[in-house]
Amino acid sequence: MPTSSFSTSPEAKAFYQSRVASFGLIIAVAGAIGLLFRIVIGLASGTLLEKLGEPSYWLHAAAIVPCLAMWLVCRGGPRPLNTAIAAETMGLLLASVGYIGMGMTIPPEVGADVITAFALSFALFSRAVFVPSTARHTAMLGLLIGVPLVGMMALHYRDVNPAMWRMVGYDTRGFERSTIIISTALMTTMWWTLTVGLSSIACYVIHRLRSEVSSIRSLGQYQLERKLGEGSMGVVYQATHGMLKRPTAVKLLRPELGGLEVHNLFRREVQLTAKLTHPNTIRIYDYGRTPEGLFYYAMELLDGASLQDIVEATGPQPVPRVVHILRDVALALDEAHSVGLIHRDVKPSNVMLARRGGADDVVKVVDFGLVKRLQDDDDPETSDTRSIKGTPHYLSPEGVNTPNEVDARSDLYSLGAMGYYLLTGRPVFEADTVFEVCMQHVQAAPAPLSEARGEPIPKELERLILSCLAKRKDDRPESAQALADALDQLDLPRWTRADAERWWQRYGSLVEEQRDSIAPRITGHTMNVVIDEPWFEGAESVPGKG
Repeated sequence: MPTSSFSTSPEAKAFYQSRVASFGLIIAVAGAIGLLFRIVIGLASGTLLEKLGEPSYWLHAAAIVPCLAMWLVCRGGPRPLNTAIAAETMGLLLASVGYIGMGMTIPPEVGADVITAFALSFALFSRAVFVPSTARHTAMLGLLIGVPLVGMMALHYRDVNPAMWRMVGYDTRGFERSTIIISTALMTTMWWTLTVGLSSIACYVIHRLRSEVSSIRSLGQYQLERKLGEGSMGVVYQATHGMLKRPTAVKLLRPELGGLEVHNLFRREVQLTAKLTHPNTIRIYDYGRTPEGLFYYAMELLDGASLQDIVEATGPQPVPRVVHILRDVALALDEAHSVGLIHRDVKPSNVMLARRGGADDVVKVVDFGLVKRLQDDDDPETSDTRSIKGTPHYLSPEGVNTPNEVDARSDLYSLGAMGYYLLTGRPVFEADTVFEVCMQHVQAAPAPLSEARGEPIPKELERLILSCLAKRKDDRPESAQALADALDQLDLPRWTRADAERWWQRYGSLVEEQRDSIAPRITGHTMNVVIDEPWFEGAESVPGKG
């Protein structure tokens, strides 16, 4: 059975059926092209009419029919697995009978055995490429085809005329007919054995590769379905839990990233994130390793879009909505800060607006890949004074000048920069290089929000966001909770569930188009930077350092 070692899931059955259909069509087309060339040669030589009466042409055409039948049976809707297997096996065997019969009508002196073996070799090699199968099953099919091939060719060569063979260039001196028959059988056996051997090896290699891909697509109890996105360290897939059937997002460490340090950093991310339970923080379900050693973790699947997608699709956001988002992100960060963790990569692409429990605009903070323990100074990954980590447009001044001294107030700076982006549709600072962006965070004053937005912003909100963007840490809100409280105290309309529903009804299709059209990109606005060498002289003496 060709699929004995493959999954018998509906998806695997459908894949096998589609590949059998493709195989049948390919060898039918190849056979038809060969027949067409024979007709063209007959026309060119002026012997077509007399040759069309020979059985060779009709046997050639007959060999194409089982291949077409294979395609017709398997090209439509789902078929039982045994039907697809029978269509493939019988189609190939009947086609081989047709081609062997065609070879029996070709004069031995012009190489009937070579022509027939070539046609059947093409069919067997094509099957190895298109049809999922084990090497053992391929070898069995090769044997079923090879026995009649060798036997019929040996029988065909019993009437060969040695004199005719000498006329076409064969040296048959001292050959008896029996010797020619034995030699032909041995040569055909040798070539067919090579064909079957190479086809079986090809099936083994392809089968092993498919198995490896299948094992990667099945991580623990999670079945991967489609890629949702990727970052500097991992790729995120939509998945389903095998037993609970719960939709899940699975983050897999990028295979090209190896080494103990990277694995430890990835494991650290999931272990620290799993400690957080705030409803506005992404939930971690579990984590593990594949048999090949790839590290992954499973988290809740969010039905929504990132703030970056939303702003790029629809522009600056309503003021009440921005206040709602900043408040919920601040509360999520406050829990992290309270257990001694800072995010270090707060930015629009790391905050999602999801639909949860029938409610829109549920804020979720994701991707704690650069999270740092506030008191873990002996961790070389987090205490390296020469390492700048984060996304340039949202880096705090101390994140640029003294990366080892970042604390919770660095997250508040990034949150203020994100609020600026949500209200204006552009980052706080823009420049041609990462270096210039970072230097503006250290030295330059932000443009007034009302000016950048093109319409007035409530003064209290503008003052609060600009206080988060203060160059000195001590001039920012003292904590994320204090920021959330200040946002609650603003005398502004509240963003209600009805407001969110109306917004998504109006703009949801634009956001969906934006999200689907995104190609992988590396820009100063979206990428993380991790720089382990001093990138300008005298960094610690830059004016405006916090």
